[in-house]
This record gives sequence, C-alpha cells and structure tokens, in this order.
Amino acid sequence: MRFAGNRAHNDPGRIQRIRQGLASRLGTAFRSPAAASAGDLPPPAGGATGQIDRRKFLLAGTAGSAGAVLFSSPSLAALLTGPSVKARTAAATPATAGQWTAPFDLTLVSIHAVVLRTGSVLLFSQPSNGSVGSDAVLWNPVSGAITNVALSYQRDIFCSGMTVIPGGRVFIAGGHIYQGAANGIHQGVSNTTLFAPGSNSWTEGPVMDVARWYPTVAQLGDGTVRVLGGTTSPGTDAVTIDAYDPSAHPPLTVLPSTANKSMATYPRVKLTTTGLLAFTNAGTTCFFNPATSAWTNGPKLNSGTRNVNDTSVLLPGLTKIMEIGGTISTGTTATAEILDLSVSPLAWKPTASMNFGRVWANTVLLADGTVLVVGGGASGNYTGPVLTPELYDPVAATWTQMAAQAAPRMYHSTAVLLPDGRVLSAGQSSGSLEQTGEVFSPPYLFAGARPTITSAPASLGYNQQFTITTPNFASIGRVALVRPGSVTHSNNFDQRYVDIMYTSNGSTGLTATSPPDGNHAPPGWYMLFVLSSGVPSVARWVQVG
Repeated sequence: MRFAGNRAHNDPGRIQRIRQGLASRLGTAFRSPAAASAGDLPPPAGGATGQIDRRKFLLAGTAGSAGAVLFSSPSLAALLTGPSVKARTAAATPATAGQWTAPFDLTLVSIHAVVLRTGSVLLFSQPSNGSVGSDAVLWNPVSGAITNVALSYQRDIFCSGMTVIPGGRVFIAGGHIYQGAANGIHQGVSNTTLFAPGSNSWTEGPVMDVARWYPTVAQLGDGTVRVLGGTTSPGTDAVTIDAYDPSAHPPLTVLPSTANKSMATYPRVKLTTTGLLAFTNAGTTCFFNPATSAWTNGPKLNSGTRNVNDTSVLLPGLTKIMEIGGTISTGTTATAEILDLSVSPLAWKPTASMNFGRVWANTVLLADGTVLVVGGGASGNYTGPVLTPELYDPVAATWTQMAAQAAPRMYHSTAVLLPDGRVLSAGQSSGSLEQTGEVFSPPYLFAGARPTITSAPASLGYNQQFTITTPNFASIGRVALVRPGSVTHSNNFDQRYVDIMYTSNGSTGLTATSPPDGNHAPPGWYMLFVLSSGVPSVARWVQVG
C-alpha cells in the first residue's frame, strides 16, 4: 500500500500515543477497547476467545515478540511515522472531535458486520487457509472477547447481502462460489443462510431462483425480505427479485416479471414510510411497489450515477435520503445530495459537500441523529486513504471534521453503531492492519453525564403507549429507536433512526408512543436511546412489532 502526502501534517505526539496504545494491548492478545477512552482493561474470561489459534493472527508469536514484529513492519512504520495522503486532523479535544482507540486485533478482515440483539457484533469474511467455510467471529464490545463461529461446511458467504429478520436471526442471501481460500472468480451462488445468535449456529435456507453476487436485501414493513440486484456471473446482472418470508411455505418465491430490473451490484435501497422501496444511487431514482410488483421512475441525481462505491443513508425523520461521495463522471466526489420524499415534485437537491472526496466510505447513524462518514479513499480500492471522519448535522446541514483514525478503512471495510453509542470501524482487505478494528467515541460522550434507562419494555407493538423509567426524566430532550447496522461494501442494509414521541410523567420517567407501523419501523430488534442535552444513554434492546 502506498501513502503519499506532506510529512508535516503528521502529529508526532499522536503517533506516539498510537504506538503506546498498540503496545499496551500486546500483553493480552484480546484486550477490550470497549471501556471508553483508554486505560488498562481486564482480559476476557478464560475460553471466551474460541478457536482463534488456527487463524491468521496479525501479531505473530508471543506477546513479547509481537511488539517487535508489529513495529518492525515497514508498512506499519510507514503508516505510523510516514506521510499520509490525508492529514490526520489535529483534533482540539475529544469534546469537539471525539476520540479513537488504537487498532486492536479482530482475527479476520471484517468485510461484513452485523450488530446483534445480544450486543455482540457478527463479523465475517471469506474462507481462510485454516477454515472450511467463511471465517466468522462474534466480537463483544464490552469485554473484548472474540468467539469463533466460522462456518464448518463449504459455504462462502463473502459478497452476500444480509439483514436481521424480526426474530433476531441474520438472513444472508447469495455470496461467492466456493473456492476455499482462493476466491479468484467473482461468481455468485443461489444459497441463503441463517445465523442464530442464541445458539451461534448456521443453517441453510431456501435456494433463490438465480445465483447472486453483491446483492442487496431490504426488509419491508411486514417483516418479509426482498432480495434485489447483484450479478449471476461476471458481467451478467441478476434481474429478478426474490421474496423471503420465514413464516410462509415455501418461504422463498420469485416475484412476477413486472418486478424484473437490472440494478447492478449492491444497489442502495431504502424502505420509505409509504411502503415503497427507493433505489437511489443510479442516475435515475426508481421506486418499487411491493403490492403491485411494479417500478416507477423518480427524479434524477444532479451528479448522475454515483456507482457502487458511494454511501447512502435514510436520515432521521424518515423522509430524506442522502447519497454521499462515490464516483461520478469527473471522478471521486465530496458532494452529497438529499431527496426529500415529503416535498412535491420530488427532486434531488445538493447539500454541503464533505471536506474530502471519498469512495468506499461507511455511513453510521449516531445515537443523537447525526451522521458519521468514516473511512474511504481518494480513488480505486486502496488509494489515498481518508483517515479523518466527518460528522454531518442534518439540521444545520454542515460537516465537521473529527479526530483521525490510525488505520486506513477503504474497500472491504465496515462501520457500525454500538449499543453504548460508540462506533466500530474495521476491515479493509489490504495492508498490515486489515484484520484490526478501532472504536470511535463521538463528541457527545465527552459532553457531560450520561442519562440512564432504569427500565423499558422488552417488546412493543405499533402505536402503543409505554413507559421508560429514568431518573433523568426532567432533562430528556430526545428518545429514539435505532435499528442496528448490517453493512458491507459501504452499503448498510438495516440502519434506521426512528424518533419517538414522549412526555415526562413528572415523577419516575417518560410516557412514550411506539412507531405507527412497520413502514416507519420494520419489525425487529432496536436500540432504545434517551438523550439529555445531546448526550445518549446506553441503549436498551426492544423488540418492535
């Protein structure tokens, strides 16, 4: 990997802190970065790491020799002491720019990431030389424990699409033709696979009508899933749409030919509050009506197509879709556009541009409703890493640069919101830090005491009043349900920020009303946050629908 730029932009003090942070983790192979901003942390409980000794480990040898291996690496030395194509921002304070942990080992390249109702994050990749099926682990952000859950049979779920269905299982569609650790041919498969968090078990689901590589999955308001796009083989698009309903027999059907559409790879698709699916990163926005299995055309992006390497998000309020970065006719772009679905006629309108153009970045809806864009690069897959995240304020329509991370996170990287309000950024299938992750603490975690949730219902119906018990009831300024992330290739299939109406009951907590229907909040598990002066609580898990 090449890094070019101005050496003067590097902060020696920050580099030293990165070195110290990495070195402090070498004594215990799997120390947690999860307990806020630093300090020595206890190792995970014995046996919690699972069968990780068979894996390609970033830090070879014993803890004592690992430091020598790590710091003698020319590529890592260049990363930590050499020039970078984008300057690490000299962040003023964590309260204005947040704070990163040092990179820590995850034992695999985190190409796919799914936040589970258990609070752990499912990370998976392609098979390695030491596994039969795809490498997969569970990472516990509280303890730092890593549990091996690699597939024990010949199934490669790399390059699939995935979503968490209402009961909490992960539904995975398509992927890569099985080649062991080779992965030389970009050939899709028709398999579907399910992961059950309770038992950490994998089972094969129904077979789709065609093979799919790089497909998108989208959950509807009734909890069923649509599988769209991808390719069947190099250069050949999958044009049909599959419908998956775990309660139906058969559970998977092919929609009528009126639903057919060539959408290329990982199309950006969002469920709107009217029940339509909006396909938004192509030159012309298209809307799919699940009731009629028909498409209608919408407005054109001002930029033209942003291609598969842009990133996209449904903003809080659920009426605005934002397309960010990617590749347009003039190359990599820093621009962003917003489509407001509540305004007629529909039209994409520019919003403020980022400070850096990015391809293969990840977008994370934070607990306060702001949008963090993290990682990405200047061009291609691994060229010109952008180490400085940017925070978008949907109300002010402004971008703010955050503290820079240490590792490049471009192609095959992931980023997700954690239940404690922090962000895991991981992966990129290139470089000496490809098997690592970093955790970002946003500025709101340095803005004062956190409110707490004493109790909340474990499950909710729609349009239902419920009580949130909190000692901070008098100061709560926002309540939200955040659907946890499920992301790969800059495409987050699941994340969604649903504001909740509430009033203080004047004594012990809040009286709130759940979302009106599944088009606002598709059935499933959500993280419930309360915020006081912009500072979020740790989330409570609630099953909606």
